[in-house]
Amino acid sequence: MIKHPQEYVILGLLMKGDMHGYEIHHHLCSEFARIWYSGMSHNYALLRRLEFTKKVISKVEIQNNRPSKKVYSITPEGREAFLSWIHRPVERIRALRLEFLAKLFFMRELEIDGINALIEKQIKICRENLDRIMQRDEICSDEFDDLVYNFRRCQIKAILKWLQGCEKYFRH
Repeated sequence: MIKHPQEYVILGLLMKGDMHGYEIHHHLCSEFARIWYSGMSHNYALLRRLEFTKKVISKVEIQNNRPSKKVYSITPEGREAFLSWIHRPVERIRALRLEFLAKLFFMRELEIDGINALIEKQIKICRENLDRIMQRDEICSDEFDDLVYNFRRCQIKAILKWLQGCEKYFRH
């Protein structure tokens, strides 16, 4: 079971090909720095966890005049987990900034079909969340509740507008 969304990102990087730990860390710090910060020790901990759960395997590569390095490869289990994850919309709105952007990145980068279907599913989930908030809004007990639900409504409306922009961007 994968617990941290960044584990999927590591699997996505390994979908491109085998990499050693520092290479993975470098990609996380360069390609994903716009999305989140990832420390080296955290990345290595995630790699150990992925190896323990059989999503990746490693082999030690001996180098002349340099320390040996561990090279990681994705397993069929890891590939299946990644492909399942990438096609699922994000359930929690606050996870959109991390997970959904990573999914869009990999779908484009790895040329995985289904990007428009994913965006449509995400729009549906956001609309359902907005509907639930609108229903709660009718029973707000005080002004602070109203303030909180208004924030959440505005946030989801902004996300829906952004997702509609994503639809246009990826249709081209």
